[in-house]
Parts: sequence; structure tokens; C-alpha cells
Amino acid sequence: MYGIATGYDQPVTMPVNRGRRALSTFACLLVALLPLMAVTSWTPSAYALTAEEIFTKSQSVNPGQDQRSKLTLLIKDGEGNSRKVVLRRFWKRYDDGPVAAKVLLFHEYPPGSRGTSFMVWSYPEAKKMPPDQWIYLPILRKVNKLPAQVEGGIQGSDLRASDMEPRGPNEDSHELLKQETIGSLPYYVVASTPKDPDKNYPYGRVVRWISADNFLIDKIDYYDWDGKLLKKQTIAWKQVGDAWVWQKVVIVNVQTGSQTTLNLTDIQVNQGLKESLFTERMMQQGAAALR
Repeated sequence: MYGIATGYDQPVTMPVNRGRRALSTFACLLVALLPLMAVTSWTPSAYALTAEEIFTKSQSVNPGQDQRSKLTLLIKDGEGNSRKVVLRRFWKRYDDGPVAAKVLLFHEYPPGSRGTSFMVWSYPEAKKMPPDQWIYLPILRKVNKLPAQVEGGIQGSDLRASDMEPRGPNEDSHELLKQETIGSLPYYVVASTPKDPDKNYPYGRVVRWISADNFLIDKIDYYDWDGKLLKKQTIAWKQVGDAWVWQKVVIVNVQTGSQTTLNLTDIQVNQGLKESLFTERMMQQGAAALR
């Protein structure tokens, strides 16, 4: 899972990876249908993995070396008002070196935000550094670096860019709560709690349903620092070559009643994206310069 943060409540994101059966775009509703499906427990083998090993494998699913895609966000607030946001996303990861990943996003819709771009560089867990973030606003004709701050939702949605970013196994304490079979699919249910509370990390506990077949995450429950359920997320995956990426994500905020649906299309993986793409100059030139 890969994506990126924005610390302001305008643009951003992105994200993805996974493996298993071919899923329809509606597969992300799997958990929503739980009351209608058989949910049973299953017994792991004598060589069962630890909770930390399961979590680590879930964060290591191959997303490809780079990605380019179109992101369409459908955002509905608690009163039922809806709006749409469309972004072009370019992402590249680094296996070695001082940077872990880079993301560049261009706004395409609504028209009023067209030309706005956002870039994030994230760093390896060992560095314990917050990501660097830049924004370009056409009206100002200038790229500004954003200060480190609490991350907001993408375009005011319930999806934070870092929700799609792999989280270092050592940042949390992990507990295997149970094993479940949903339909015919076996899952590990792993709870993760931050070892060192961080004001920039809004979750006091995260519970993930991780496939026992391929370690893909199909469902996530997020809890706030008071221990109350905050939001529920379901994920549908798509295989592109030997990589797995998010295809559709649905997030429901149980505290506000709002809902965010993210659809990824025009997905291309391992395109050999160049370093010159992730620069302030490209932020100003816009996505049209890449076609």
C-alpha cells in the first residue's frame, strides 16, 4: 500500500499492491456483507507465524517499482452532500538510499483546482523523519514547502494519504487477535498499537484483516486515542504484471457518517519513471508535460 500525505486539507495522496484471485471493483464490499456470509474460525499450522511476522508480510506485498494512475475520489459528507475530485498520481519507491518513496499529484477536477500539484518525499523508518511536502498553486505561481504538521484527509475526505503508505513493523506492537474464515477465505486478524504515541498519527489502534493466502489486507478498522471505533475501510485489489495495486477503496467514518470511495484507473506499473519527474519544475509544468 502506497500513498502520500498532504498536511493541508486540499489535495493529495496516493497509492497500492496485492496478490490473489481476480476481484471485481465491488469486491471491496466484502466485509460490508459479513452478516450474510459465514464467518468461522480456523486453526493455523504448527508453524504459525507471529503477529509481527504476519504484519511485516502484509506490508511487503509487491507494489512495483513505480506507478502512474488516475485517482477518482467520491466524497459524501454526513448530510449526504457529494463531490468528486480527480488526480493524476506518479509514485516511485527506493529500495536503498536516503529516500523511501516519492509521490507527485496533479489536480484535474474540479476545474477550480486544475493545475494545483502536490509532492511528497517519505523517508525510511530508521531515519525517524517526517515526510517533506511541497505544494504548487497556479494563482501564486510558486512552489511552497509545507511545514511538518498533523496530516489532514485527502481533499477533506476520511482517507489520509498515509493510510495507503506501508507502516514500519517496529513502530507498533502487534497482537494476533484471532483467525477467521470469511466465506471460503482465511484471514489473520492483527491489532497494531503505536509504541510511541505521535501527535501526527491519529490512531490509537488499528485492526487489519490479512489474507492467510497472500497477506493482502482486505479490511481495516481504525480506532481513535479514546479507544472508540473511528472508521472502517475495505479494499479491492488488482494485479498488474507481478505487482498488486489498490483498485477500489471504501472508507466509512462511523463517528460522522461520511464516506469516501477511491477508484484507481489507467494504472501503469514499472514505467521507469525518471528522477526529473519529482521536482519543483515539474510541479509547475503540470501533468500535460508528461503526455
